[in-house]
Amino acid sequence: MVDLSKRDLLKLSGLAGGAVALGSGLSGCGLGSSANAATGLSPEKNTLFASLPEYKLGSKPVVGDMMRITFLGTTPLERLTQSCSSVFVELGNGECFVFDCGAGVTIKYTTMQIAYSKMRKIFFTHLHGDHTSDLTHIYCFGPQGDAKSPLYIWGPSASGVQDPVDGTYYDDGTLNFAYHFREMNRWHTESQSFVPTRYTDSEGDGYDIFATELNWRNGDTSRSWTTRPSIPKPPSGQWVAYEANGVRVSYFPAIHGRAGSVSYKLEWKGLSMIFTGDTKPNRFLIENASNGPTPVDVLISEMVVPPQFWATKLSGQSDPNNVEYQLALKNSWAVQENSHTPQKALGYILNEIAKNGKPPRLAVGTHFQAEDDTIVPALADIRSWYSGPFTVASDFMVIDVTRDAVTPMRAIVSDYAWNPPPADPRSGYTDDPKYKDKRPVNPYAPMAPLAQFDPWLLAHVIPPCFYDQEDLSCVTPYPPPYKSE
Repeated sequence: MVDLSKRDLLKLSGLAGGAVALGSGLSGCGLGSSANAATGLSPEKNTLFASLPEYKLGSKPVVGDMMRITFLGTTPLERLTQSCSSVFVELGNGECFVFDCGAGVTIKYTTMQIAYSKMRKIFFTHLHGDHTSDLTHIYCFGPQGDAKSPLYIWGPSASGVQDPVDGTYYDDGTLNFAYHFREMNRWHTESQSFVPTRYTDSEGDGYDIFATELNWRNGDTSRSWTTRPSIPKPPSGQWVAYEANGVRVSYFPAIHGRAGSVSYKLEWKGLSMIFTGDTKPNRFLIENASNGPTPVDVLISEMVVPPQFWATKLSGQSDPNNVEYQLALKNSWAVQENSHTPQKALGYILNEIAKNGKPPRLAVGTHFQAEDDTIVPALADIRSWYSGPFTVASDFMVIDVTRDAVTPMRAIVSDYAWNPPPADPRSGYTDDPKYKDKRPVNPYAPMAPLAQFDPWLLAHVIPPCFYDQEDLSCVTPYPPPYKSE
């Protein structure tokens, strides 16, 4: 049994001066993958994350030649401490990028006081629900905040996989996803369009979408779909999803789920980061992490706990002769074989990159249930191959990147945060809403809050004067007819 205190973890991790360089001495604990379920380490705390230096919101603006990477979702299954996958990148030139947005992450964005206007460029590694599901909240409620300009989406092309039952080739690419996503949310977007949802100088409405499809096989980026033809296509190129304002976001194939997953590399002013998304161990990553003029500053890769650990957690059993455990173990092995990077495999990949002379300044494991009883064995597995700087991501981990330092921190946040104030400088300059009523007798002009209701429904509304004679709708009633003009 190993009981790793915070002090022990600090010592083993080589944490000094706010820099993470988790040393090879951890392997001396003798904890390999097979020890995960029996280490005696706590599943109820994350000593590594707690040991990081504090970052207070707003204390250090992102300016100059600086990149900030914030982890808002770091697990494949949502839990109170970790939402599903999302990484937010902010640059000193004001550009912001979202990589994946799985279940529960918008709560974390709000908590970090990241405005909706900073979530208008979203890059999907693949179209699994735990990487896309909170797009609904960002899209539906962003225009009610300061996101009153088009939403840009990038993601992989169709898999080309044939249905084994009826032979169908489904169009499961990003363009079809974006089209049906827009229609799925039609009732919501119309019902919310009685308030302004567009800036006066915007190329489109906050409910407009521009989707670019990234061909995972040949690097083509020419296919796109938009709700409004006048919206300009973002600049792209061969294996380059986006290139503007000195920023390049390139992509390369990942191997996850089925054909049609990608990984991303962001480069700006000599700084760089890679986000793999979910993937099996592959040589695309080694190549793209090794082919730049300098090492990648932050390499973010998924890794998963061993199948034995999954099986115990899922079945509640650890006896290898137990039938439920055996079934859970077989399923866990199959999921890993289909989709994911084992801990030791990530160590091997990092070692191969280092052998090419380009070890990342910091490597980060994510998509991982981060707690003491998983982190310590994972570090031992990584260290069996790789001795460079490495850490494990948790929600609210913030990494500041400059040419001089790569500094992981732990954000101090409020459990009671409201939406942040507007960040778009155009927030005071909006067009009239789609459903408008500009009559001078309308106390809400130019908004028309009753324009979309059937008169039969309105006839059953309880008059506000019945319950509050000081209510605006009692003092200044909305005049009939209830329709937009």
